[in-house]
Amino acid sequence: AGAMPRVGRRNYYVYPYDFRLDNVRAARGLHDLIEQIRADYGDPRMTVDVLAHSNGGLVARYYARYGLADLPESGPFVPTGAGVKSIRRLLLVGTPNLGTMQPVLSLMRGERMGLRTMPEDVIATWASGAQMMPHPALNWLLDLHGDPLDLDLFDVGTWRSHGLSVFDPQVEERAIARHGGGADGRRQHALLCDYLAKHLERGQRFTESLTFPAPGAEPRTSVFGGDCELTLARMVAERVGGRLLARERVADIAAPVPGVDYEALMFEPGDEVVTRSSLLGRSSPGPGPARAEFESPAIAHSVFLCERHSQLTTNPKLQDHMLHTLLSADAA
Repeated sequence: AGAMPRVGRRNYYVYPYDFRLDNVRAARGLHDLIEQIRADYGDPRMTVDVLAHSNGGLVARYYARYGLADLPESGPFVPTGAGVKSIRRLLLVGTPNLGTMQPVLSLMRGERMGLRTMPEDVIATWASGAQMMPHPALNWLLDLHGDPLDLDLFDVGTWRSHGLSVFDPQVEERAIARHGGGADGRRQHALLCDYLAKHLERGQRFTESLTFPAPGAEPRTSVFGGDCELTLARMVAERVGGRLLARERVADIAAPVPGVDYEALMFEPGDEVVTRSSLLGRSSPGPGPARAEFESPAIAHSVFLCERHSQLTTNPKLQDHMLHTLLSADAA
């Protein structure tokens, strides 16, 4: 932004946003950037190509469907396509269209970031995490026999009753101590629990807003991802010492049931963070239709290679495919 671009020259804009905050807020920032691009080119009706990685794809899809509108607190969604007329082509790279288990794991045991680990009580303050969790219609937790457990991932009661995340006694003790201990620390911990409850509720609404039928409210979309890494799609729960523990690794299951193929139940092809089925917006990795509980995004074409989530945008072969897609848009 700043200098007027030369006629016929392509300019590339980068949209940095705070990934910890609400995705609707990020979508409004995307709108501001697109308006800046239009101003730079002197064309108030100009459409742009958006290349979005991971959660950025959810931000772009929300903007296309709803523009600047906030999530309704209740009732049906009304996709207006307010932002779709600003986007010519949308390229999604490793986007969890049906969610990912990564934020669930982060809430349960913290997340390694750089040289330090963000603890569970810090992760619980991030609004965007719950907006990337697996779609409510998907099975996210299995029992030792491989059968789905009827536990609502977006209901704070699930987390409270099983002592998960900020409701884990050890996490609670640590959070209270971090805020000075005593009554003040307990008040801060109670506030933290309220934060998590609100984030979960809004996270479910955000997830459902992107799978509510919206004809004509999404731009032409292509997806790019990895599908040769075993990627966690479901966890297995078992009770140890009176507590329900959610296992993310087969090796951690203390009392496996003989004959149950836990690896096949828990993992799907993906990029270690996002499964192939989630990127495609399907309930399973197979070629069949999406489940009735949600609508799959209309995908013009897809490209999958052997690459990890964090390296998708720097993979030379994927870069070639993305560039070809962008150039093809000019000829379309």
